[in-house]
Amino acid sequence: MEDTSMRSPSRRRRSSRALAALCGSVLSISLLSVGPGASPALAADDPNAVALDKDAILAANQLDEREWYKDNIPFLDTPDDDIDEVYYYRWSTFKRALRYTVPGTGYVSTEYDVPIGYAGNPYTALPDATGYHLLDGRWLHNRDYAGDYLDFWLRGAGNSGVRNFSEWITSAAYQRYLVTGDAAQIKSALPHLIALYKRWDSNFTNDITVNGTASTSDLYHQTPLSDATEYTETSMHSSNWFSGGRGYRPTINAYMFSAAQAISKIATMNGDTATANEYDAKAAQLKAAVQNSLWDPQRNFFMQVYNTDATNGTLKQTRTTWREAMGFAPWAFNLPDAQYSSAWKYLTDSKRFKAPFGPTTLERVHDFEAEQATRNRANLFNSSTASNGSYVGQIDFDDSHVTFTVDAPGAGTYPVTVHYANGTTSTSTHKLIVNDDTANPITVSYAPTGAWQKFSESQSVTVQVPMKAGANTLKFAKGTGFAELDRITANPYFNYQAIPAVQKRDDANCCHWNGPSWPYQTSQILTGLANLLQDYPAQNFVTKADYQTMLAQFADLQHKDGKPYVAEAANGDTGEWIYDGFNFSEHYNHSSFNDLVLSGLLGIKPQANNTLVLKPLVPSGWDYFAVESLPYHGHTYSIRWDRDGSHYGKGSGLQIFQDGQRIHQSSTIGATTTVNVATPVTPAQPTRLMNVAANPLTAEQDWLGRAITQPYPKAFASYTNTVSNGPHCHSGQTCKPTTFDAPLRATDGWIRYDKIPDDRWTNSGSPNATDHLGVDLGAPRKINEVKFYTYDDGVNIRVPASYTVQYLNNGSWVNVPSQTKSPATPVANNANEVTFPTITTSQFRVVFTPQAGKFVGVTELESWYPETPQVKISNRNSGLELGIAGSSIAPGGAVQQQTADNTANHWWKIVPAENGYYKIFNTNSGRVLGINGGSTTAGATALQWGDTLTADHLWSVVDAGGGYAKLVNKKSGLVLGIDGMSKTSGAQALQWDDNGTADHLWRIVAEDGSTPFTS
Repeated sequence: MEDTSMRSPSRRRRSSRALAALCGSVLSISLLSVGPGASPALAADDPNAVALDKDAILAANQLDEREWYKDNIPFLDTPDDDIDEVYYYRWSTFKRALRYTVPGTGYVSTEYDVPIGYAGNPYTALPDATGYHLLDGRWLHNRDYAGDYLDFWLRGAGNSGVRNFSEWITSAAYQRYLVTGDAAQIKSALPHLIALYKRWDSNFTNDITVNGTASTSDLYHQTPLSDATEYTETSMHSSNWFSGGRGYRPTINAYMFSAAQAISKIATMNGDTATANEYDAKAAQLKAAVQNSLWDPQRNFFMQVYNTDATNGTLKQTRTTWREAMGFAPWAFNLPDAQYSSAWKYLTDSKRFKAPFGPTTLERVHDFEAEQATRNRANLFNSSTASNGSYVGQIDFDDSHVTFTVDAPGAGTYPVTVHYANGTTSTSTHKLIVNDDTANPITVSYAPTGAWQKFSESQSVTVQVPMKAGANTLKFAKGTGFAELDRITANPYFNYQAIPAVQKRDDANCCHWNGPSWPYQTSQILTGLANLLQDYPAQNFVTKADYQTMLAQFADLQHKDGKPYVAEAANGDTGEWIYDGFNFSEHYNHSSFNDLVLSGLLGIKPQANNTLVLKPLVPSGWDYFAVESLPYHGHTYSIRWDRDGSHYGKGSGLQIFQDGQRIHQSSTIGATTTVNVATPVTPAQPTRLMNVAANPLTAEQDWLGRAITQPYPKAFASYTNTVSNGPHCHSGQTCKPTTFDAPLRATDGWIRYDKIPDDRWTNSGSPNATDHLGVDLGAPRKINEVKFYTYDDGVNIRVPASYTVQYLNNGSWVNVPSQTKSPATPVANNANEVTFPTITTSQFRVVFTPQAGKFVGVTELESWYPETPQVKISNRNSGLELGIAGSSIAPGGAVQQQTADNTANHWWKIVPAENGYYKIFNTNSGRVLGINGGSTTAGATALQWGDTLTADHLWSVVDAGGGYAKLVNKKSGLVLGIDGMSKTSGAQALQWDDNGTADHLWRIVAEDGSTPFTS
């Protein structure tokens, strides 16, 4: 019988998945196609290696472009339909957030489905959730997606802007390596990871002071906003609610701890003992500092310590006294020692973080201990049953009182719960005087509890207390009879202004992290909880059943109108999405789920050695589960549990298959299973392709109302829908009506098949018998493939009846010769590919013939062409090679000529950019060739810089004959040469007037020996 222990009791699921998960016939792993960069699966000699019908699963989950999933994802089957349904949905959210940018940069992962203005880089990528994108993306067969994105932050256009939010990129990069097994890749990244670590030096403070006491703790500081959590209680206590409250936070310090650990491990792999020891010591120091200074021993939780910023006022150098969900973050990186595990008891407490649809971001109530309050003619006593071990009694006189100070974010009436003991046989009272209003005391009544000096959670009474903004005094004075006070609990900040009274989908109240359930933090908590259960000694605070329940709640939350869905944040008590901006927040890619299933629930724990370790957290009642097509160390694995063999009919117990061969079978699932596996291999990589039609900046600038500064490649169409698709609502902003379906939406790098958020061109309303969508490349380019992804809403926008590809040839549009279409007939909501012999053209277009009475739509139009291999650039005058001084990876590294060698520093990638220009990337640093200060003056030196899209980063490659070329800077019009025509290694490269000297000529030779830019 199916075990339903993971189902959330709070909201019954819509209809079940109704999957045909089992094969109708035996499949062979060799049938699984793989995309670029994927590891090829070997033929399955064992007929029991495959049990899941992948086509049936994809059909049941109604996923578009199904071949992508077959090529890339691990397939899952469990007894919990909810888990499975959201698992496949979250692969769709991962896919829809993949954005192809430009040649030389490749793919990034975005959070939102539309451009945003505060990203700090050209392509709407943000670092705060990059760790999740890398952790989920490591499980894809195609390594380019996560690999490109990692390079984007370490070497590419994201490198200079990474510090706008906290990040754990280095930790995630190492975790990715544990799955890929690609040691060469992670070792080559080491200097970039170290540079990223050092970029946080300005946020580091030595010997911080905590509550008036100097310490030896050295910690990193961050604002809540830059920690991705605006409007926290920590901020609201400061003078800047939106972003203030800067301090030493558990999050940023856990991230830096994990980064230091990862760098140490990678340095060890490189044989760099000095660096390994240095960063191991940094990790140890951070661990000690977090435990010594951020841990509150009374509240058993990790807190923030405010730093000395002016916004913190009198809070400077004090530790917060309220629990925020960020206090669980250290466990997501295995930072705390086992003795700190008591913090987890608050996760499952409904008075703290527990909610039916996932943990809250702030505890519901705070404790105010009576022994720490101001008291007059009342005495302090100890009791083992009292909170914090003490209470106040003998409040027996007319002038006796116990006064608490409770802060409130605004005027209002707030619940306050009083925990007490009343050993009399009748009801006693206190007079509660708020803010010295003696004329209007509140009567607090205490029912008998049967004994003095004994306390329990049930001995409490809740009263509604009017408060003003700021500090409030709550004075409990003598009433009738007698009562002892243990503590009061209250939290006026919980959900203050966080939940809209009416959901208008305008996100005007977003984003408050003072109570709502937030997928970002839920993912972090679940990661930490899995680590606690899998890697720590046994403890009595949480169990694997708690992980199962929370993961089930998380899956339950991720629905809307009966379908899988994720937005920004929800009301944890109702499951309603409260931050869900129209045409903005849909399918918000800012959390994890699939890694939580694979590494958490199924317990697949990647290792650096040649083993596969399973530490499953699945319910003991589950009779079956399976994961197939799992990439690990360059091989393909299947892991299947079938208790008695009756479910899949392919053997009983736990079975593990490697490349189609069974390597393990056991009758039971143990707490830990370790299996020896094959040595890691790096799958052969096909030639990288580049999409020369992509131009995300036109969409970026159009969405954000900015002038378009890079018009080419430029999409155009014969007719475009003129009807608005509705408002566009950014976080915290008033919605504004916008007209969509512009051609530029079809070259913005995103492939999506949704009506909302829209990302497409359509010719809806066109009177024409045929219409075209095309791309002006801005200059002649070689192309041999056009690919478009149809948008079909099933009503008026339908897959075209037919189409043909044309190109501009000597001013006339002609059909591309020898077109091979795949598939032969156009398909809806899927890729349609046309290949042909290579042509050179400045424009191409696809001419569509709609179905009768219908219109056509395209979500993305691409033209892929093989990427030019990396090249060496040698000076004709000196014969020396272009490189970077000291092999620097830093921005501003001097470009110079150097003695020939085969280091990465001497290799370059020349990739097409706008208007026929090229960008020239150094392979070692990932930075682009530019001119110091963007100067237009002859003699200005050449340097490397982050790809900031300035004109001095663009070059014409002009064939000068004889196998040589000139490199002409777009901004200055000057050519690249060598200072003083020097023939000496180390001489500086600079720009100069084109006066015909030999130092202005360069031989460009690819690694395959070809000369792609010269005749």
